[in-house]
Amino acid sequence: MNKNKLLLFTIITLLTLALSSCSLFYKTYSRDDAKISETRFDEIIEALNNKDSETLKAMFSSNALKEADNIDEDIEYLMDFYKGEIISIESAREGSDSKDGDDREIDLKTLNFVSTDEDEYIVFYIDNLTDTKDPDNVGLDMLQIIKQSDRKTQFDWGGDKTYCKGIYRPPTTETTTD
Repeated sequence: MNKNKLLLFTIITLLTLALSSCSLFYKTYSRDDAKISETRFDEIIEALNNKDSETLKAMFSSNALKEADNIDEDIEYLMDFYKGEIISIESAREGSDSKDGDDREIDLKTLNFVSTDEDEYIVFYIDNLTDTKDPDNVGLDMLQIIKQSDRKTQFDWGGDKTYCKGIYRPPTTETTTD
């Protein structure tokens, strides 16, 4: 009888340890996508409000900066385009985590519906949180700020219609080349 009690106690103890270790692993290594995207949003808006083009530019990954056509002009465009103090924000996000052998990529797409005292905007960005294969991809990949009224024609979650490295500008917005 004592052997059965000892065996039962051992099994219960092992199960408890196994289940609690999964819980500890999850709590330790899970990321808070809401907090990450909220922090990035705050950084973007603060840079725009302060007309701090260097801080905004520094948020982009090295590869996005290399591949963007006119990043400095695009940042100036955004600083002129986005106006007002925030009244309300509604957010949605989509995270993706992929692993191929030892290589791991984590991306976070964030969509914010922003109402300011001057207009209503969509602030969308793709933030590469991790890329073990190419660390130069870590940082903002794409930033798009458009008026909410242009959502149907200019927004597709960074799909074929609107994806670009750096800052999205509507096709009707002119850029100059040096």
